[in-house]
Amino acid sequence: MTMINAEYHLQQLNTELEQVRLCLLTTLSSSCNLLHHSLAETLRKNNPEQWLELTQKQLGTEYKDIIVRLEQLEAAVCQIDIGQYGYCCDCEEKIDSQRLNADPTAQRCGNCEPRS
Repeated sequence: MTMINAEYHLQQLNTELEQVRLCLLTTLSSSCNLLHHSLAETLRKNNPEQWLELTQKQLGTEYKDIIVRLEQLEAAVCQIDIGQYGYCCDCEEKIDSQRLNADPTAQRCGNCEPRS
């Protein structure tokens, strides 16, 4: 059952990753800042898995929400890859499936979330 949910969530995560990456490219390309246009071209030429590293140092706070979501999505995909998906990063207990269905990038169980 956990494996099926992980596969389902992986599909969701990958779909949203594509959407967020496209949103980032579109936003950069439509910016008035020429450095953003240059960065968009750099991203197009690089593996999407390198985008976080390429953008985190070059973008201001106006891109914070996109970058944070990209981090969350990539972290969840990584957890699936290593078999740790669905476990709380603090207490290592299973995260409730309703919580994961609401947000497949959830990193903490209901007990630990308020503490973070």
